[in-house]
Amino acid sequence: MKKTGVQHRITRVYLVQLLLISLATVLGVWATANIIEHVLVKQALIKEADHYWSLFEANSTQPRPNTRHLFGLLTSDAVHDAVPKVLMDLPDGYQRVDLAGERPIVYIEHRDDARLYLIFDEKRLSVLAFMFGILPLTGVLLVIYITSFLGWKKSRDLLSPLVQLSDALRQTPVNDPSVARPDLSEIAADAGSEVAVLVTALDGYANRLVSFVERERQFTRDASHELRTPLAVFRANLELLVIQIGDRPLIRRMDDTVDDMEATLETLLMLARTEQHSQQSEDVIVNDLSVNLIERLSPLAERKHIRLQVRQTALLSVNCPEAALTIVLTNLVRNAINYSGSGDVTIVVMEQAVQVVDYGAGMDAEELSRIMQPFERGTSIESGHGLGLAIVQRLCERYRWSLMVASEPGKGTEVRVQF
Repeated sequence: MKKTGVQHRITRVYLVQLLLISLATVLGVWATANIIEHVLVKQALIKEADHYWSLFEANSTQPRPNTRHLFGLLTSDAVHDAVPKVLMDLPDGYQRVDLAGERPIVYIEHRDDARLYLIFDEKRLSVLAFMFGILPLTGVLLVIYITSFLGWKKSRDLLSPLVQLSDALRQTPVNDPSVARPDLSEIAADAGSEVAVLVTALDGYANRLVSFVERERQFTRDASHELRTPLAVFRANLELLVIQIGDRPLIRRMDDTVDDMEATLETLLMLARTEQHSQQSEDVIVNDLSVNLIERLSPLAERKHIRLQVRQTALLSVNCPEAALTIVLTNLVRNAINYSGSGDVTIVVMEQAVQVVDYGAGMDAEELSRIMQPFERGTSIESGHGLGLAIVQRLCERYRWSLMVASEPGKGTEVRVQF
């Protein structure tokens, strides 16, 4: 049982309950024994001594008590009983004494020149107390223990399906949507019980959720494929337009927009593929990937009068799917190019991190707070669709990378991915 599980907690409650019951019983028996010995027996012996002195005053030859449990001795001017020396040396009062290998209760009292010794042997009384007190109490404790054990076992049986359900949900690999639906068929729950109702509800919810995710992925794939055709037609018409009327700033701007749309569609398609099928991880050299990325995005940067460069302070290798890391860095560099307007965009490769730095308009705190949301763009952005950083954040969360953004208006933006 897990220490944080409900079965462990119930077992702990039952054990604590039994411990408290046992402790209360032991303390109760101990307190009762002390009350009997130091209160009831003591008072009984005091009363016995008072009764004997009253008879002794009426008859000096009154015999001493001599019963099954009580034995009396007297020493006076007229009576000289054989009192053991160990008793003669004791002070008056109520006490236990080692006498003939036993420890009886002795009460000593004197009046004038006479001294009375009352010796109480509680051995037989203890047998009666055991038969009529301890044995019934033991039976009651056994009933309590057996009842508690049966209650604990019944609680475990009732909670066992719930524990199986929690284990099944805990072991479901949620990172892979293709196997994210938990198998709840082996959970044995009584028909009509709350656990059975919960299993049925979770099973239906899992079916609807998996169906929803599949529809979303299917739409992403279909949209990415279908939108390529009109974009290709639009690009071909732009090329014909350039041939007919020459290169114009407006045509160049439309061409850049087509490039952005194609890159966005390619990213969405690749992202849908990586989420549908687990990509094989490999050791990716971030330095080489950054240099290749600079070469691929140089035409876009040149059209915007931006210089791309790579600064390497360490050799960085990351074990991950190369496609995922390519999507992250491509979106970061493309965003930096679109946001900068002009100047430099630098990819900095360092120990366990890669950083993309631009010196553009930057963002204030309000823009930074919402820049990670899909379709959100800062007021200083000239182009883009507001999906780049949202996609980057989605991939970073999946592969447990840390994404940090720092920006200041007029000084540019730094985006760091910490592996």
